[in-house]
Amino acid sequence: MLLQKAFQSIRENRQKAQSFVELAIVLPILLLILLGLVEVSFFIARYLDVMDLTREAARFASIRDPQLGEPDATWIPNKYDCQNATPFNFYYHTACIFSPPANSPMCPAASRFCNGLNPLVYLDPAVDDVVIKIFTIEGSKNVTHVYPVSPESLTDGYWAFSDHDEVDTTHNGNWKRTCNPDDLVTEVTTETHYTKTEVEKELVTGSPLNKGFVAIEFFYCYHQVLNLPIANWFIPNPMRIHAYTLMPLPAAQPYPTPTTGP
Repeated sequence: MLLQKAFQSIRENRQKAQSFVELAIVLPILLLILLGLVEVSFFIARYLDVMDLTREAARFASIRDPQLGEPDATWIPNKYDCQNATPFNFYYHTACIFSPPANSPMCPAASRFCNGLNPLVYLDPAVDDVVIKIFTIEGSKNVTHVYPVSPESLTDGYWAFSDHDEVDTTHNGNWKRTCNPDDLVTEVTTETHYTKTEVEKELVTGSPLNKGFVAIEFFYCYHQVLNLPIANWFIPNPMRIHAYTLMPLPAAQPYPTPTTGP
């Protein structure tokens, strides 16, 4: 009888020990899954912040005329200021939406790139970028012009904040590259999301004739908040977030050339 109780006690102890071993194996995996869900939540929240910024910038641009003020061809470093719209530059002041609010800890005292709507997402001039394009459509689906015109080739161009940032003059064309600020050569893309072809695909045949659109694209490098070591094996850190918005711009609508005489 005593021997039977002894064997039963040993068996129960072995089961308890086995449970502790199984818990020790499973617990780290469950913890990583939980932390991974938290990281995904941070990423989704940041993506929504980035998307909201592109929409706000598009709204800002949609009620303004790119022909008013000074065109981008007259760009002079340290001439424009987000806190002062005089002189006004359509592209630069639209990009100001992505700047931190005035008197924000994210805003250096002497920075001209402040007074925006961005208290959460830091635009790093070494890797991040804002790209702006204006499309003119004749008829219902025919994109005839894309502005600003490239001064080098006199063809369809774009405006990129990294090419006009007075503070960081080294990192230009950030939107074409990865989130590695040391790689100034390798290009991972040579075209933005919104092209003539892409805009024409989104237009509906039979829609109102002659219209204009402004496209805002934000290229942002997301750094993991928790910086999980195993997650870096599968997901690049930092990781590029690319958000974009297309919005009507009445000022870009083409108008018939007036004729004189019979």
